[in-house]
Amino acid sequence: MNIEKLLNPSQWEAVKTIEGPVLVIAGPGSGKTRVIEYRVLHLMENGVRPEAILLLTFTRRAAAEMLNRAAEHDPRARKVEGGTFHSFAYKLLKQYGANLGLPKNLLILDEDDAQEALGKIASRINLTDENKKFPQKNTLRNIISGALNKNLSIEEILERGYEHLSRFAEDIEKIKENYVAYKRESGYLDYDDLLFYSRELLKDEKIREVLSQKYRFVMVDEYQDTNKLQGDITYLLSAGHKNVMVVGDDAQSIYGFRGARHENIMSFPEQFENCKIVKLESNYRSTQAILDLSNAVLENMENKFKKTLLAARESAGEKPNIIYFGDAEEEAAWVKEKIHEFILNGAPPARQAVLFRSSYVSIPLQAELARAGLPFKIFGGLKFYETAHVKDVLAHLKVLANFKDELSWSRILTLLPGVGGKTAETIASQIRRAGDLNSALNVLVRYAEGYKYSPHLAELKQTLARAAVQNLSVGGKFGLIADYYLPILKEKFDEWPNRLNDLEALRPITLSYTDLNDLLADLVIEIPEDRQQNEKLLTLSTIHSAKGLEWDVVYLLGVMEGVLPSKIALKSREEIEEERRLFYVAITRARNKLFLLFHLAGNMGPMSFNRLSRFLDDPSVLLSVEHKDLSNGSNDGIYDEESVEY
Repeated sequence: MNIEKLLNPSQWEAVKTIEGPVLVIAGPGSGKTRVIEYRVLHLMENGVRPEAILLLTFTRRAAAEMLNRAAEHDPRARKVEGGTFHSFAYKLLKQYGANLGLPKNLLILDEDDAQEALGKIASRINLTDENKKFPQKNTLRNIISGALNKNLSIEEILERGYEHLSRFAEDIEKIKENYVAYKRESGYLDYDDLLFYSRELLKDEKIREVLSQKYRFVMVDEYQDTNKLQGDITYLLSAGHKNVMVVGDDAQSIYGFRGARHENIMSFPEQFENCKIVKLESNYRSTQAILDLSNAVLENMENKFKKTLLAARESAGEKPNIIYFGDAEEEAAWVKEKIHEFILNGAPPARQAVLFRSSYVSIPLQAELARAGLPFKIFGGLKFYETAHVKDVLAHLKVLANFKDELSWSRILTLLPGVGGKTAETIASQIRRAGDLNSALNVLVRYAEGYKYSPHLAELKQTLARAAVQNLSVGGKFGLIADYYLPILKEKFDEWPNRLNDLEALRPITLSYTDLNDLLADLVIEIPEDRQQNEKLLTLSTIHSAKGLEWDVVYLLGVMEGVLPSKIALKSREEIEEERRLFYVAITRARNKLFLLFHLAGNMGPMSFNRLSRFLDDPSVLLSVEHKDLSNGSNDGIYDEESVEY
C-alpha cells in the first residue's frame, strides 16, 4: 500500500515520522482523522506491533472509527489499544490500583451519584439547613470537579465563574474534604478520580517504566481539549521513550469551562525537546472566501501557532455576509425565509445549520420555525421552552388561560417556600372545582391565612389577579409574571444570571401576540420526531456542540458584543481569547455559504443598541455587509438593502 500517494505532503510528513515527539497542528477540515488512521498503518508496516500502540481520544466512537478504518486495510489494527482517557485510566487502576491502596473491585460513581453524595454531605454537616441559598449539589459538583481538573483552588474557581458564591469558599472546601473521605470509606471513585489516581500511579518510576515498555508509541487526538490531569498523564506515559504524537488545533481550544487547558498544546514543544511540528493547512471543507475570514481571525489571536488555511477547492466562493436587522424578530423571520429559499434551490435542511454562542439567542428563531412548521433538531441544551425556569413562568400564564390546569397549578405552588407536593395537590384539586378564575383565586385566599406559606400565597394571588385583567396585553401579562418570578429564580438556581437571559429573550416575543393562547400554543407545540428522518432535519446548535461538524450553509446568530464574546467572558483577556477561538470554530463549520447576523435593538430598553462583535473590528476582513429592513411587515423576500465592503 503506497500511503504517500494517498496524502498531501504535510499529512505524509506527520505519518512517516515514527521516532520522537510530534505535534500536529491540524487546521479545520484538514484531514487529521486520515493522518491518525494512516500513521497506525505506517507504524505496523515498519515493524511496530499493534499492541505497542496506544491511541487516546475523547470519545470511544472516535477511536473506534479511526481504528476500524485502519483495520479495513490491515486487520492487525484491531489489536491497537484505543479509547478515552477515562477508559484507559480505569483499566490502569484495576491492574495497579492496589499500589495506591485502592480496592480491587472499583466502584465508579456516575455524575448523578456524585451529585447526590455531595448533597448528602452538605446536609449531614448542616450547611443546607443553615443557609437556604447554599449551592445546590450539581453546582457543588461543578466547582469541586473544576478545581481538580484545572489544578486550581476552590477560591480561584469561585472567582472565575461563581463570584456570587465566594462567601461559601470555606464551606465548599469542607465538603470537598468530607467527600474525599466518604469515597475512601465507601470504596468509590468518581470520573475525576480515575484521572487523578492514574497520574499518581504514573509517578511511580517502576510502574511508569513497565507501561512505557508496553506502549512504545502513544498518540493523542484533540490535544487542545485536554485538561491538566490528561496532559500530565500524556507526558508521564511518554517521557521515557518520547515516541508521542499529539494532534490538535490550538485555535479550536474552546472547552476551558470544562477544564480544558490551552496551555497543554502550546507548551508541548517545550516539554519534549526536539519536537517536530507539522502543520496541516490544506482545507478540504470550505471555500477560500470563508477561509480568508478564518485567517483574519487567526491573525488576531494571541498565544498561537501561526498558520494559514488554504482551500483545496478551485472555486474561491462568495464572501461571507454580515447582515444586520432592526431586532431579533426581524432576524428570525429573515433566517426562516433564507432557509426556505435554500431548500427550494437544492440545499435540504440537513445541509444547513444555525449556530449561536448561547441557547437563549435562538429563542426568537425557534418560535418562528415552530410557527412555520419547519422541523429542527437542537444541540447544546434543551429547547428553551423545556428549561425549568421558562416552564415555571409559562405555568403562571397557563393558569390564566385555563384555570383548571392542575399540572401548572402544582408547579406554581411548589415554587413557594413551605408548600410541598401534598399541599399543592390539595389546593390544586380544590381550584379545579372552582367555576371561574376569580373563584379559583379565592381558593388561594382561603389558604392565605394562618399558614407559614400564607404570605407567599397572598402575593401569588395578587400577581395573578393583576395579570388576569382583560385589557392587559400579552406582553404586559408576561412582564408582571416575570417580575414576580425574579426572586424565585434567584432563590431556585445558582446560575440565575444565565437563566435570566432566556426570560429577557422571551419578553419581546410576547409583545408580538394579541392572544395568550396563541403564544402558549406556538411555544409548546413540538413537531413529532421521526427517528428515521432525524438526519434530515435542520440543525440548531451551540458553537460548542457544533465542533467537528460541517454544513453547506451556516447562519451564525448574535455576532455582537455581550453575546460573542459573551459578557461573562469580558472579565479577563484569557477568556476573551477563548471566545475568539469559539468564533473561529463557528465560521469554519461552513462549506459554501456563511451568514453572520446581528440585530441593533438591545434588551435594555427602547434606547439601547447592540454593537457588532469586536472580532470583526479588523478592517482587513473582507465581507459583504447588508442591512435588512423588514419594517414594512413583508415576508415576501423583497427587502431594502445596501451592500458595502470594507
